[in-house]
Amino acid sequence: MAPLVLGNMLNPLNSTMLATAIVSIVLAFRQEPGAGALLIIPLYFTSAIGQPLMGRLCDVFSPYKINLFGFVLILVSAFIGISAQSFNWLIISRILLGLGSSAAYPSSITLIRQRYKALNREVPGVTLSIIAIAGQASIAFGPFLGGVLVESFGWKGIFFVNIPLVVIGLLLSIRKKGDTGIEMGGPKKSAWQIVKDLDPVGLLLFSMFLMVFLVTLLYPTFLFIKIPVLIASLFFFVKAELRHPNPFINVRVLSLNIELNTTFLRQIGITYILYLVLYGLPQWMEQSKGISPSHVGLIMLPLSLTAMIVSLVLAKNKNYVGLLTIGVLFIIGASVGLFFLDKTSSGLLVIGLSILIGAALGILTIANQATLYVAAPDDQVGISFGLYRTVGYIGAIVAGSTMKHEFNQGATDAGLHVLGAYSLITCVIIVLFMLPLYFKKKNQRGAALSTN
Repeated sequence: MAPLVLGNMLNPLNSTMLATAIVSIVLAFRQEPGAGALLIIPLYFTSAIGQPLMGRLCDVFSPYKINLFGFVLILVSAFIGISAQSFNWLIISRILLGLGSSAAYPSSITLIRQRYKALNREVPGVTLSIIAIAGQASIAFGPFLGGVLVESFGWKGIFFVNIPLVVIGLLLSIRKKGDTGIEMGGPKKSAWQIVKDLDPVGLLLFSMFLMVFLVTLLYPTFLFIKIPVLIASLFFFVKAELRHPNPFINVRVLSLNIELNTTFLRQIGITYILYLVLYGLPQWMEQSKGISPSHVGLIMLPLSLTAMIVSLVLAKNKNYVGLLTIGVLFIIGASVGLFFLDKTSSGLLVIGLSILIGAALGILTIANQATLYVAAPDDQVGISFGLYRTVGYIGAIVAGSTMKHEFNQGATDAGLHVLGAYSLITCVIIVLFMLPLYFKKKNQRGAALSTN
């Protein structure tokens, strides 16, 4: 579990560490202040596409080898970052980082599922929760670690720190003699058959659709051009996948698997609320309440700690429908609480609200991941969990575009209250996408009663 946990920490850790280094990087390369977005966007774009791609590679090849391949790409990106002589090389480094760190989640889930299936045992809930908690922990400590590295070693510190972390991950991943590792795949295939299995046309069309979709969210201009291109790319992607015997994404499975689809849609809503709070609340505290960044980090720390503790406590609870219900009730309460915050609010009130939000997100993260594990078909595990992360990135980017609009004149009390309203609306949408789970549970109860 150690190298799997470490691998899953690297993507969110590098995402949040960058926040404290952007100003230094922009000044070092004499770029315009807005150029920092060119280091953020490539990571999200590449990760959003890389997650299902790496999941697909796990289903075709060995998840163990894909996990190692991800570590190697991160190592290469680190060396490019610390030796970069121009701003463009840093962009290349972030692209490779996004692709390499995308291998961790789908390969980890596939490896865990294979191992326990070989032992004829169910995967313990705490095992899956540890993977989820790894991401939460790195999001929490990323800004703090980034600030320390930048102050001590300059902006190159956030790239250099990946080298020892990856080396440790690789050393922990090396199999010892007698280790009965589980491998994917059966007989060897020709190179042409492997290419056909990877479905490059489907991958290209999916990437095109996803890129146009994300660009449309970030920059909602020229919609009369972007929307038709978006619809056309989706149409041709679905058409190509329906014709392919072994498609990149099994559209038929997705179209018939309502539980899987609604799980993805709920994840978009959950991550949307998470990033609204994770980035919106600190901005408001700094600009409206005048709290220093270091103190803001301390105030936000209870949110992540609460989420981790709640996730661990509830890891073995298999009543994911009940957990989702409780989590939504918590997040509704927290969203309402945002309306009561203003620049005169006490720090204790903000901390209390962050703890409530942390508990809600901890519950929702574990519960929704559990529904995905149940809904994902055995032969689509890697791609399903890869897509799970992809839709999470979509939620994050939608949250970013929302904050960009609402905080364009600064993070004011009014802007924070609008974010609370968006959060409440999202809660209603999440509840709607929970209805299939309630109907399924009701039908199961009815079937059990009729049997008795």
